[in-house]
Amino acid sequence: MNANGNLRPTFLRNSLVLILACLISYWGGTQTADYWQEQPTQGHLMDQAKFHTLERFVISVPGDKFQHYVQLELALKSRTSNFDVVLEEAEPLVRNALMHLFSNKTYEELSQLRDLGGLQNEVKQALSQTLAANRYTAELDEVLFTRLVVQ
Repeated sequence: MNANGNLRPTFLRNSLVLILACLISYWGGTQTADYWQEQPTQGHLMDQAKFHTLERFVISVPGDKFQHYVQLELALKSRTSNFDVVLEEAEPLVRNALMHLFSNKTYEELSQLRDLGGLQNEVKQALSQTLAANRYTAELDEVLFTRLVVQ
């Protein structure tokens, strides 16, 4: 209240301070929201890997006395966005590469397998080379055996 008993200048000043505080708060909030939206999170830096399973694969392998069989089920891990399309198109090539790889293995070698990771890397390398040789740009990150039976 001023000397004349008028509250108007005090009210105007307080209202102006309140409006100014609201505007600054609003502006600060929008700037903070924009900042956090622009900051990539770890999930945005790398595409999430997807897993693609192949149908059961059975191949005969030679043994000392008898013919034996390998039953293989595997999943392929890739970060390539269209890998499922590539895999569908290239499935005959993929299966053929697997047949060639396992036909060079013997029953004894597979039944006494100690290094599963080494065999998975062989499969990954063979499939990656096959895809690249046929001009598929898909990146194969990992090969996972979900079932391996040697009989």
